[in-house]
Amino acid sequence: MSTEWVRPSWGGLVLGSCVLLQPLSVAAAPIDWFSDDFETGALIAPEGRWDNARSISPNTLVSGAEGAHRGQYGLTLIDRINSSASEFQGSADVERTPLTSEFFLRSWMRLRDVGTPGRVVAIQANPVKVELRLLTPGPIWELAVRKGTEQTYASLHGARVEQDRWYLVEFSARGLGTTNGEARLWVDGVEQGSTSELATLSRIDWREANYVLEWFQVGEPWTDQGFFTGSIDFDDVRVSATPMASRLRLQQPMDAGASPGCIAVNVSLRNSATGALAPAPYDTEVSLSTTTGEGRFHADESCKSPVERVRLSTGSFERRVYFHPGGPPGMVTLAASHPDFLPATLQVEGDGTSVGDADGGAVGPWTMGLGCTSAPGALVSLPVLLWPWWRRSLRGRPAAATRQE
Repeated sequence: MSTEWVRPSWGGLVLGSCVLLQPLSVAAAPIDWFSDDFETGALIAPEGRWDNARSISPNTLVSGAEGAHRGQYGLTLIDRINSSASEFQGSADVERTPLTSEFFLRSWMRLRDVGTPGRVVAIQANPVKVELRLLTPGPIWELAVRKGTEQTYASLHGARVEQDRWYLVEFSARGLGTTNGEARLWVDGVEQGSTSELATLSRIDWREANYVLEWFQVGEPWTDQGFFTGSIDFDDVRVSATPMASRLRLQQPMDAGASPGCIAVNVSLRNSATGALAPAPYDTEVSLSTTTGEGRFHADESCKSPVERVRLSTGSFERRVYFHPGGPPGMVTLAASHPDFLPATLQVEGDGTSVGDADGGAVGPWTMGLGCTSAPGALVSLPVLLWPWWRRSLRGRPAAATRQE
């Protein structure tokens, strides 16, 4: 492979066939209140990130391979106690400078080897007491919050929790220190709770001094019944004062130009709370593929530099790539994936007319299936997209398309 650096017109760097895509927008690296991917293999600081980790024998709390959703390690609580006592069973704890306005918490979670179901608290934010619970029967997700001067609890209920399935679970508390507090829960990016429950967890009275986040626990910091036995896995736990990235998104930029048959696509990270752009918490390698149909992603708008991945560097929101459809005309589903974020897909389709690309493959004047045929840009670009097909029709036989440099 050549070791000569080349700077192409689209603003990236090419080392032989290795393309490093440059960011469309970059912010300062996000400052998390707390984060742990457990990849140190340790729990307690300084090797680990937690201030304390303990469990009641014979329960265990370990960082190991069994609890990993991404990478080599995750956190696993194994509860072997079946009794009628309501008490602490085991948790990892951490304390930081208090968040006094709002906070957002996310973690990948999995339930395994459940012998006896029971009501347990899996994540607890303190002293405000915003709790993610596993509630029987089912079990189902529950978000419970303490409120008012009487410090009573209100809650909302979510979807059923299946064993041996990873979930991205997120919850937020906003309006701390006010009478207009709000708590929300998302599971795999979908907001949980009925309309009445969401109303109950709005306009919460959080004026008391203890309604702040100073420390939190994951594991099983409390059980209401003591009957639960089984394992709870946690990975990529993060807490922040602002909404965090939870999902990938693929979207066609409305103002982007590209050569005929080459489609511009933005790859971005979004949060669950508002759907807005969210910064990458670390250098994130996103895999690009097609789930139906054929074609290749490229780094440049001329579709000459194929790529299979795109890097979202720490603090960046979005990258632009270009897709060149291949094979017979029809629907193609683009996909973007990363193990720490919910995946994204986007469908593109052709007009049924095929032309050849530079490699002799069949491609066509493809457009995004956005249902916006009245847009002026679509009409203006139509002659450009159809020109290769018209030229071939005049020749009367297929031929390789000539790229305009």
